[in-house]
Amino acid sequence: MKSILIAIITLILFSPLIFAEVDSTEVIPDTASLKSSDSQDSLAITSILSSEKNKHRLYPMDEERKAKLIKYSQFKNIWRFVSFFVGMGILMLILFTGFSAKMRNWANKIKIRFFAIWLFLILFIIVDYLLNLPFSIYRSFIVESDYGFMNQTFMQWWGEDLLGLLISMIILIIPVWFLYRLINKHPKKWWLLFSIGAIPFAILMIVIVPVVISPLYNDFEPVKDKELETKLLTLASKAGIEGANVFQVNASKQSTKINAYVTGMFGSKRIVLYDTMIDNFTHDEILFVMGHEMGHYVKHHIWWGLLMAILFIMFCLWLMNKTIHRIIGRFKHKFKFENLGDMASLPLIVIFFSIFSFLFQPVTNGYSRYNEHECDIYGMDMTNVDGESAAIAFDKLSVFNLSDPDPNPIIEFWFYSHPALQKRMAFVRNYK
Repeated sequence: MKSILIAIITLILFSPLIFAEVDSTEVIPDTASLKSSDSQDSLAITSILSSEKNKHRLYPMDEERKAKLIKYSQFKNIWRFVSFFVGMGILMLILFTGFSAKMRNWANKIKIRFFAIWLFLILFIIVDYLLNLPFSIYRSFIVESDYGFMNQTFMQWWGEDLLGLLISMIILIIPVWFLYRLINKHPKKWWLLFSIGAIPFAILMIVIVPVVISPLYNDFEPVKDKELETKLLTLASKAGIEGANVFQVNASKQSTKINAYVTGMFGSKRIVLYDTMIDNFTHDEILFVMGHEMGHYVKHHIWWGLLMAILFIMFCLWLMNKTIHRIIGRFKHKFKFENLGDMASLPLIVIFFSIFSFLFQPVTNGYSRYNEHECDIYGMDMTNVDGESAAIAFDKLSVFNLSDPDPNPIIEFWFYSHPALQKRMAFVRNYK
């Protein structure tokens, strides 16, 4: 799911405002985002010093690892812009060649409007996916393999990517059909009605993704370390989260990266630890991380994030409605459609939304960084873990994930949904 179309839907439903990870420095996460006793501490340290794929020491970081971190961070910063402009170029190609209109003509051979739109959507997703595929293979498989993260063969990786493609074809028809129905029936207020109608759809997706879609990629099971599980449940009870669902997921199936996150609503609410974190963190470090994640639940960040996301969608669609008609009027002979209600306009809608999303990242990411800092405080207060243990947890995230702990301030301001790790480490060390 590397196309800009899928990325936008991901942004709407699983933006950093809604889906909280302990460390996320990418613009858009994938569907399955890649975020004690003395004996347990000893096992964790042993695992850190001897990885199956890396026989040399990973933590503390040596000079070779530090050089990789710098190189990987520089690549990611460049790729943020490369992927944006490549995506824009592909969508413009589909538009200006009239191929979007040609797909519309094929789809219109189906007389039932709903299924005609669905066929167009499937064709558009496939074309966009195929044109993006070389870039996806390079970024998500080759680069991740080169830096030692990838634990899958190419066919395993591609199989999961195609699964995401199939899921998107099934799910996206509802909002796309709803969008065009409103544009044609309520041309002046479609943007407002769509934003309001997106609320129940977004809630439904947040509920079903953790329990229906995510398990298609990974196994979610109770924490195997029963001592750790007891500590986590005790912490959840202290936070007022009774009957908490705490899972470990075999994220090592895909990658060596370390993360944890909270997502879902109602009965689908899940606090998830990657098995890579359990293998490489001490109990105190995990408790701090999970205390942070529980903070998102206690402070209702999922609901606040949903509200912010809906308001953001509403503003973007309103702004789009004010500007997109002029573009259609100017290039209608090249586009081969004359109004926004024509399904062939979908690539143009995606372009507008992508540009607005890119430009407004400082706002949405700034709000997310504020929430993350609140949860760092909550994690320190709830767990009583010492500042050094909390700082080491952040340091390990930097080392294992090759995350730049001290990015350029402009890069952090524009792209980071979480505060820079070095700032977080300094804060927890001095908090108490």
